[in-house]
Amino acid sequence: MSAPSIIGGFSVVAIVPLILAAAIALLFWRTVVPRQLRGLQVAFETGPKRYEVHTITSTFGEARDLLQSRGMRFGVATYLFALTGALLLFFEYLITSQGWSDGYHAPNIALALILIVWPAIISSGSSLGAQIIKPIGHGRARLQDASRARSYAYVALTVFWFCGVAILYTILDARGVSSDRKLSVCLLLAFSPSIIAYGRVLGTSWQALRQSSSQIAKGKASPFHNHVPNARQQVIARIVHINTIAMPIVAINTLISLVAILVSPELFTHSDRVLELPEYREQATIMEEGGVLGFFLIELFSNISEPGLRVPLVSAILLFLLLNVALVGFLFVYEVARILFLDVQDVSGRGGIRLADSRLLRAERSQQAKVLNFCFTGFAGQSMLLLALAMITFWDSSFLPQGGQCGSWEDTLCTVVTKDAMEELTWMLAAGGQIGFLFIWLTSLQVGSKLDDISFDASISEQRDMLTQMEDMIYLKQKPFTELVAKDAWTRAIEQFDDILNTSEDSMQGLDLLRETGARMQLFAGLNRWEEAEEYAVSMLALQGGREAQVARLVLAAASISQRDLPEAAPRLSLLNKSDVEAARLHWFAAVLNRKREVPVTSQPILSIDPLMRRNIDLLRRTSIGEPRPAKATKNSPPYRMMLLGDCARMRLAGRHEEAITMLEDFMKKFETHSDYPTSSWSQGKVVLALMHLDANRPNTAIRIARELRTAEPRHPHVRSLVRILHELGHMDAMGSESTGITMLIDSGGDWVKDWPLVHTVQVSPRLSSSRILKHAAVANVWITHSPDQSVSKYYNKRSAWKRIPYNSNEKEAPVGLYLHLYGIIATIGGMPVDLGLPAGLNIEALENRGLL
Repeated sequence: MSAPSIIGGFSVVAIVPLILAAAIALLFWRTVVPRQLRGLQVAFETGPKRYEVHTITSTFGEARDLLQSRGMRFGVATYLFALTGALLLFFEYLITSQGWSDGYHAPNIALALILIVWPAIISSGSSLGAQIIKPIGHGRARLQDASRARSYAYVALTVFWFCGVAILYTILDARGVSSDRKLSVCLLLAFSPSIIAYGRVLGTSWQALRQSSSQIAKGKASPFHNHVPNARQQVIARIVHINTIAMPIVAINTLISLVAILVSPELFTHSDRVLELPEYREQATIMEEGGVLGFFLIELFSNISEPGLRVPLVSAILLFLLLNVALVGFLFVYEVARILFLDVQDVSGRGGIRLADSRLLRAERSQQAKVLNFCFTGFAGQSMLLLALAMITFWDSSFLPQGGQCGSWEDTLCTVVTKDAMEELTWMLAAGGQIGFLFIWLTSLQVGSKLDDISFDASISEQRDMLTQMEDMIYLKQKPFTELVAKDAWTRAIEQFDDILNTSEDSMQGLDLLRETGARMQLFAGLNRWEEAEEYAVSMLALQGGREAQVARLVLAAASISQRDLPEAAPRLSLLNKSDVEAARLHWFAAVLNRKREVPVTSQPILSIDPLMRRNIDLLRRTSIGEPRPAKATKNSPPYRMMLLGDCARMRLAGRHEEAITMLEDFMKKFETHSDYPTSSWSQGKVVLALMHLDANRPNTAIRIARELRTAEPRHPHVRSLVRILHELGHMDAMGSESTGITMLIDSGGDWVKDWPLVHTVQVSPRLSSSRILKHAAVANVWITHSPDQSVSKYYNKRSAWKRIPYNSNEKEAPVGLYLHLYGIIATIGGMPVDLGLPAGLNIEALENRGLL
């Protein structure tokens, strides 16, 4: 059968395949894909060998919303382009084979090639970047959109990769390799990143996919699908299960076939019976016939005398053998999405690709869009390319015009897109995907065999929602941890936390995990241990599905700001309620730190009447002139108390500790019997008072205060630090360790010096012993450059301010215990005051000009 010619110019018939391809691609996208993306799930670890499974898209509408989200635009375009290109080729072939056209229309063929090749290039670059470029937040969960620099890195990596392909082509050309072999080998290299990525994803998740599809196909609930499936779900699961079982067999067949044609290709010669079949066309290698398995199946089916049965049977089986990997990518791209969302590769296999923290996938739409976008950009283009190649080369390349049939393309495109080159490229790409899968699958077998030992709970979310509604009846109603910390009732808060840890009811496990996670998040935020607070906030969002978790979102935004990670802070801030005063304060300080940010318009009226904002602005202005003491008296509320203690620290740095003692004692005497916040029980204020008495060389007074506090608040983190300081000075006995770990890092043991900059991001280290610690100190709070001999006003606006810190552990030490109360900008989370620090490098004049002060 000869291929039709390529017709130049324009005709009315040429519009038909274009309209059909576009319409079907759009219909497929709007109906089929969302329907198949229903039931996306994510699993994350909540304990040893215990995973929770949560559903992200339970309805058609939720799947559609996810596909229409901002982060999906590029993936949507890539998938639609590739699908339209493949359909356009198909309809061109269809109308030509039916006699409705004298040949292929050159404009349509050119458009189809562009629509297929361009997504394939994107697919290669996307897969390459995902495997080489370190993921954002690698090592800890982060909510961060892809930055422009990261996008540029992907583009640059793709360009470098294809430059390498061009170099290989030049080398092969210099060695006299045939043009067909050069093209097929170089294109194999060009698109190999997608092949490798696909093998890694399917190889590591094969065990989980097989087990789950098997259970669903039998009409049973699976570990990842806690409901009895309906008939449609069973049918799909059966197809997926059969294909999954066949994948290792097909891959092994490919490996054996490659070895066979390398060792002794002449062994595989068909019998005369096969050669006499009218539909058979001799192939260059057995790889184009489905390998060794395909070779023997052709021999077997040649015994069927009825061509109406023999031809479709042979064609279907050989297509499956050749395109097993591509079929999964095209027909079951949503199954790839399920695998990546489920994120069980660590327990199901070895060598997978991780795109995002599984807890973030549960909580945040932007992360869900990121993973789904990768499914379409990383795999769809590659799969469509392989599908198109199979369409034009299968059996006898009857689709592919050659020589004079090419018309005006005879001396251009047709010299490159030849029958032999395309057929060789088709089986190379298919074989590459199967070999990649086989390698990862074999290395993952031992890991995946332990999957049965792991508990996957897909019903925990529903149970937790039900228990949460009855929480106040199950447990005696308790005060929020944010309220206890705000009132400085740390011992009571830790005892309440201890009660949560000691709950042992199995039926309450889901609710207890939620309560424990929320408690840790709030307590670590109250201690300004932002690294841990952030981790538990992410877990909190995952457990609650992003709903009713305003405190967790505030913690995440505050953590990013405190870590000075402003690119990460941007998407977190965008999720906050801009009309909420607590969120507005974070927006304001983010704008202070980043000159490119602006305070949202809806936040500005709230900030203009917020008294705490006026105190923060006053601190910035006092920093610019080096004045540690505020002009106005302090109110008695949690954030103002924290601000007062910060002023005491600044006065200590200035050598004005006696003045600070008087200021603090007057405040505590004035509000000693206050109805809401009596200073008689303000332990942190007394801790700071004891530290200042040490400055004044009155250790006995400090010891007396510490002994009283040790009796009244034995689990208060600041009290424990004070006792440790006095113990190191030889004045008191040491206290036992705190079982909950809710302490300052220095009081928890271990190598706290190394970890301090990571954990206490806005608190100056107790020991300024290295350049790393000094740099962290200046980023945490620039007031550490202040002393009786030099003013912070000289260095606050310099990035190199750390070089001017006058304190070190050898010659001159900072006031003892300064880390307990050297605070900067104060914000609140659920009414609980938190410290955001005050980094070096701010320009007060520029802030004035921008209207931020």
